[in-house]
Amino acid sequence: MKGGIYSQIGAVREELPSSSRKVADYVLTHMNQIARMTIHQLAEESDTSAAAVVRFCRALGLKGYPELRMRISADTARTDLKGYHDIEKDERPVDLIEKTLSNSIQALQDTAKQLNDERIADAIDVIDQARAIYFYGIGASHVVAEDAAQKWTRVGKLAIQETDQHLLATILANARKEDVFFAISYSGETEEVVELIRLAKIQGLKVISLTRFGDNRISQLADIALWTSRAPEAPLRSAALSSRLAQLFAIDVLFLSYAAGHYEDTLERLQYTRESVKTLHQKK
Repeated sequence: MKGGIYSQIGAVREELPSSSRKVADYVLTHMNQIARMTIHQLAEESDTSAAAVVRFCRALGLKGYPELRMRISADTARTDLKGYHDIEKDERPVDLIEKTLSNSIQALQDTAKQLNDERIADAIDVIDQARAIYFYGIGASHVVAEDAAQKWTRVGKLAIQETDQHLLATILANARKEDVFFAISYSGETEEVVELIRLAKIQGLKVISLTRFGDNRISQLADIALWTSRAPEAPLRSAALSSRLAQLFAIDVLFLSYAAGHYEDTLERLQYTRESVKTLHQKK
């Protein structure tokens, strides 16, 4: 099963306008030929136009047709991608291990391709200048928000993760303009998160979002939108299984990017926090 750009196109196909969907359908069924085609050849073969091909590329978050060809060339050259798989009734644990591993690898590979260098750099700049960072997510995204807050707390940032929406709304109402609201939602449509983003924007806070790839309200509202992979829907391979891992991976990349820019200070602070925790255990 194909992965990478193939999975990305399949995941957003239903949201595309008719002309872009025709391009998507042709690309999905002629993947091995696209790398050798010009934009005008693809437009002709898909019975669309060069403009429709450009819109299709932009819908995928790509800069243009050359990047699409490059991504397709890279993916079709790979032989180790297994893609996403749903489980079946009465499957053996040994098979589930293989499927879970395949899903996890695919989610990480697809997320790595969605993490844009410039957006990560912009997010790091905003976090660097922030007085406080407020992390928020619900369900599986709550676990990711906790992990993120713990990471930045260890390196000396004021990082707050609050599960109570009303309490966090109160906190945001008293926040400063130099603070940052970090919204985490796989779907990008979680109503509670949307409401908090709007409140944060009213207070003048910068908003960073982490959602699945695609058009969604949270990405649109955010100042800096970061994306993870988007696995095709399946009955039992729920979003939480692959999205949680993809989100944690994205947070790790963001944190390590921050740490790389504050290398000596990060090492010193991490050592200090380890010693502090060690001291607590010794007292017990």
